[in-house]
Amino acid sequence: MAPGGETDVSVSDGASNFQAGLEALKRRGSALLVVGSVPTEMYSRASAQMLGAPDEPRRRLLVVNKTTAVEQRLESSIKRSAEWTRTIRYSAHARSSVAASSFSSPLPTATERHVDGGLGKLGAEISGDIEDFATLSQCLSPAELRVAFDCLPSLLSEYELNQVFRFLHVVTSHVRAHHGMIHVWSPGDRTSEVNRMLEPLFDAVVELSVEGSEPRQRWHLKDANVSSGWFPLNR
Repeated sequence: MAPGGETDVSVSDGASNFQAGLEALKRRGSALLVVGSVPTEMYSRASAQMLGAPDEPRRRLLVVNKTTAVEQRLESSIKRSAEWTRTIRYSAHARSSVAASSFSSPLPTATERHVDGGLGKLGAEISGDIEDFATLSQCLSPAELRVAFDCLPSLLSEYELNQVFRFLHVVTSHVRAHHGMIHVWSPGDRTSEVNRMLEPLFDAVVELSVEGSEPRQRWHLKDANVSSGWFPLNR
């Protein structure tokens, strides 16, 4: 996928169906499950593309762990005011905050904040930002809202899978209701137990992989019932 969120892959069979499926995801809003046993840096590259090109008028919300670096996903030309870009740095419980303090946690800025608490608290914070964006824009255009959610591994370490499933169902539904696009990072292969359980919540699965030294991706669109085949993950 190119930086602006457009596909740069040529699919020999069903190319028109694949392209039509991508356009449908952008029009109506969608949730993408990003999987793969790959370095975090590779996911960050994919996430930067899914958040949209710097010259696109996107409202970007990043939901990350307290020690996650987000600068590589936000190019310098991206609008950094709270009207356009926000970051939630989340830890589930007080003990998570203590553990995080042993790392070099980025200092908060005007567009980001640290949030502690349970799933309800996190959900309320995400919902609040989405509603703020909707109010600021007066009416969010299709695919204007872009959400990156990196906290799934942390949530699964604290909560039962069925609780996380319900939480993601609410969050993804809220993003779709505003015709936005959310991508959720779930390290591990598509066939892992967790990813097989979560996949029904999503409109598409994006697999990341490395062939030799070359990063690549493959998209599976549920409603269109079509896959892209492997193609390069460019930057």
